[in-house]
Amino acid sequence: MIPPLTDALETLAGRPDVAGALVVSDEGLVIASAMPHDAQLEAIAALAATAQRALVSLSSAIGHGPASQTVLDGPDGSAVIVRLESGATVVVLAALDGDLGELLFAIRGELPRLSGLV
Repeated sequence: MIPPLTDALETLAGRPDVAGALVVSDEGLVIASAMPHDAQLEAIAALAATAQRALVSLSSAIGHGPASQTVLDGPDGSAVIVRLESGATVVVLAALDGDLGELLFAIRGELPRLSGLV
């Protein structure tokens, strides 16, 4: 793992509205993580990379250009999948009681830093 990137993810994961964060490669490998110890990192990484590719294709087919950010919202929580300029993907798990709007704003503010570290 890349220490400065891990530090940046730990800072993001330290927010009260974040339950965890990781960066994955296009191949679905974990690059860096600040996730709970019981998280299935390899499965999340592989599925996030696959989802990101499908979402880019869907968004392009709709005519909106490549998707850069997707929010998954389910009964047990939310997650944000964001494509970095460097080509990697960030997955952020939202805390159950967090403000998703504030979190989306915070993630956008962190993107240049994260992208520069990958």
